[in-house]
Amino acid sequence: MNMVSILKWFHNWVGFTVSITMLIVLTTGVYLGSVDLLKRTDNLGQTFAPMTLEQKAETVATVFERYPEMSTVRFPTEHTPYVQASTRGKAIALDNELNALASRASFDLPFYETAFWLHRNFLIENGGKYINAWASLAGGIVTLVGIYLWWRVRNGFRLKQTFPKSTRSSSLLKSHIQLGLFISIPLFILCISGFLITYNGLWAEALNQKTVTQSFPVSQGNNWLSQLTNAQQVWPNAELVSVSKPREQKGKKPNKTSRLDNHKPLAQIFSIQFDEHPGVWLREADRISINHTTGVIESALTHSDRPLSGRISSFVRPLHDGLNMPASYVALITLVSLIGTGILSFSLVTFCRRTFGRKTKKAA
Repeated sequence: MNMVSILKWFHNWVGFTVSITMLIVLTTGVYLGSVDLLKRTDNLGQTFAPMTLEQKAETVATVFERYPEMSTVRFPTEHTPYVQASTRGKAIALDNELNALASRASFDLPFYETAFWLHRNFLIENGGKYINAWASLAGGIVTLVGIYLWWRVRNGFRLKQTFPKSTRSSSLLKSHIQLGLFISIPLFILCISGFLITYNGLWAEALNQKTVTQSFPVSQGNNWLSQLTNAQQVWPNAELVSVSKPREQKGKKPNKTSRLDNHKPLAQIFSIQFDEHPGVWLREADRISINHTTGVIESALTHSDRPLSGRISSFVRPLHDGLNMPASYVALITLVSLIGTGILSFSLVTFCRRTFGRKTKKAA
């Protein structure tokens, strides 16, 4: 067998092997993306009105006191014109006067919890996420092999073959090729980023790199107005968009040292997120870490100051699920998932007909 024959075998058989898992992932991805998109396009009847630093400081203090379980407070922007208090899987929307507008819990939606865990681990708990990761990696490789095989015999795009005109295998195959070419790059990115999310140890360390030590003005301890004002002075032209506190780690037992020191006030390290360039895709990527107890700024790092590895790493999850990305990107990956579902359906039908149909004829 020559190399091309091996690649064709790989593309057909490995593609068939992972197609069932990828169908589950892509179908549930369409549902999850659609839910996210509907949330983003609902402005809850609010019109964007920018907040002053005084208003932002009061908002942070009030929201964290009122909703201690929430980990992030986001201020109104042109994209989401309301205050939002959020934690994993739950969000509360408020107007600028902090009157509650809506409360959303993703897992309360019909089928959402089942779809989420099907997408993440096929409902097989911890082991399922590794099956998912390797199936995603295989799917990315199959996508590249498919592009190469098309490139060898390319004869241009034929839009009329994009959608199958019948259920015949030849029509389904032509549609598979055309649609696959249209979404090959974003589908490859979705596959590889899905793999890297599970194996985040391969890239997470790149995000921990710090800038050269700088001297920052010290704010008043436990004073949000003083601290947000100093943070804004570090990047005066950037938009201060959110404040986050560290999530509590459930089930983590305090060690002996922490039990001995439990009479001492704990340092609270908050993250203040900025948009230095509002026009870029990734939002909330510029961050200042501040000790709220002492008012000391511990680090300040913009996305552009990161090394190339850090900038690429910061896009791994956003590229996969649209976190802190525009609604237009969420619409794009949802459409890619929908088209990918169609492509895999066509290829499954064609593969089964050609493989098992021949065996039936020979047996007859």
